[in-house]
Amino acid sequence: MPEMIDDANLLAGLSAAASVDVEFANDPWKVLLVDDEPDVHHVLRLALHELHIDGRGLRLIDAFSAEQAKHELAAHPDIALILLDVVMETDRAGLDLVRHIRDELARRTVQIVLITGQPGYAPQRQVVSDYQIDGYLLKSELSAERVFVAVHSAIRTCRLMREQESLQADLQQKVRELDQTLVVLRESEDKLIRAQSVAHVGSWTYELASDEMHLSAETCRIFGLPAGTRGSYRSYLERVCADDRQAVEEVWRAALADGAVFQHEHRIIVGETLRHVRQQADLTRAADGTPLRCLGTTQDITERKQAEQELKRSNAELEQFSYAISHDLRQPLRMVASYLQLLGIGLAGQLDDEQREHFKFAIEGARRLDQMLVALLEYSRVGRLGEPPTWLETRAIVDEALLFLQPAIAEAQAKISVRGHWPRAWVRPDEILRLLQNLIANAAKFRVAGRRPEIRVASRVARAQWCLTVSDNGVGINRGQIGRLFQVFQRLQSRASYEGSGVGLALCRKIAEHHGGSIWADSPGEGQGSRFCVSLPLPRESA
Repeated sequence: MPEMIDDANLLAGLSAAASVDVEFANDPWKVLLVDDEPDVHHVLRLALHELHIDGRGLRLIDAFSAEQAKHELAAHPDIALILLDVVMETDRAGLDLVRHIRDELARRTVQIVLITGQPGYAPQRQVVSDYQIDGYLLKSELSAERVFVAVHSAIRTCRLMREQESLQADLQQKVRELDQTLVVLRESEDKLIRAQSVAHVGSWTYELASDEMHLSAETCRIFGLPAGTRGSYRSYLERVCADDRQAVEEVWRAALADGAVFQHEHRIIVGETLRHVRQQADLTRAADGTPLRCLGTTQDITERKQAEQELKRSNAELEQFSYAISHDLRQPLRMVASYLQLLGIGLAGQLDDEQREHFKFAIEGARRLDQMLVALLEYSRVGRLGEPPTWLETRAIVDEALLFLQPAIAEAQAKISVRGHWPRAWVRPDEILRLLQNLIANAAKFRVAGRRPEIRVASRVARAQWCLTVSDNGVGINRGQIGRLFQVFQRLQSRASYEGSGVGLALCRKIAEHHGGSIWADSPGEGQGSRFCVSLPLPRESA
């Protein structure tokens, strides 16, 4: 049977313990009182009445058996402290409940203080050693002070353990997040390595203080070095082609002196071969301006250099071909035309009208072929010969084009209007002049009989683009034929009605594309005029 409590000192000091002045929170600590004796519950409630710990009060929950305690534990998973009797429905009910809490429920933070009146069933040394309990009190020795101290100590221990669990859970979450981040970083690193390999662009860092250079895997591959190789400034220069070494050093010293971006193209020695690389790097400096480290990239441009050399060779061959057209082919053609004319004059009295017409067709054909050869020569020269790019007042080049075209404009009695904003542009003057002449001349030439030509030349700037339009009220364009307009030797109008070589608009397209722009046309239909639009990029400072 449970031992009756008859201790006059149990409530001694209760008033002092309960008078601690604290500002308690809304959520009280839950304390489970487990004892089969109602008097024990009554006494403990009196001892813990109005007690506050760390700013929070106590919520006392009663259970009069171990089984009932299990139900309360299930209903209240956040119980902080259990004041537990040992002998209840069985002699070991309390100890079995401890096993249930620690092993089956795995609640490590809940504090368990045994309060027993029959220590023979639960010897202190044995239960402390064999069971995970946090305190041991004898009912015969209970006092308000002992209860106060035991509860305070247990609650604070619970708080600390919960904080530790929370910190541990947070730490585990951080570790998981770190593991995931490391996985992402490794995947990103793998992707970067693959991307560098595909683009033939490697990276490197250089610590100036230690003269140590760390190379990426792709940089090592470009230089023919084992992955993970480290270098120095001097070891790098030794791999630079001797003819390029001085230029590299000059650019590097300039970058160190004035803080400019280091960038240079040069040749490196890889085994017995030469490779072309492009180096570019930014310097990080200390507060006093001292260079600290450098982060850069190495691009293998060997294939590009080889392509440039091949392009130069092809251009040289094209120059020879152009000369052949302008001289070697045109010369015999002029001879054919000249002798046909002489033959026609010599046989003038012997030729009938049909034969004279045949001579005329032959001479006219030779003349047209000569015009086509000249036009083809001009087309091949776009982007290769002529004036270099320069800053140009676009309105001035329009006025120059109109001056050259004045005879044709007067013959057509065309009305010309020029409007809009004309910016300064970085262009080749001779090519832009040819483009404007061709577009305005076409607008004057392809006119409707009996209708005075009206030509509108307009300019505007939008989104860093110079937008030029030439509109007319002439013969217009069949929508189905617009795709043929800018092809070489393509004509939409008959030669009998309109003179021309069929190269003018193709030349305009090539000029626009050579300047990084585009050209297009639109028209409502035949006899309804047309509009030609050119869009050329403008440098930021002139946009």
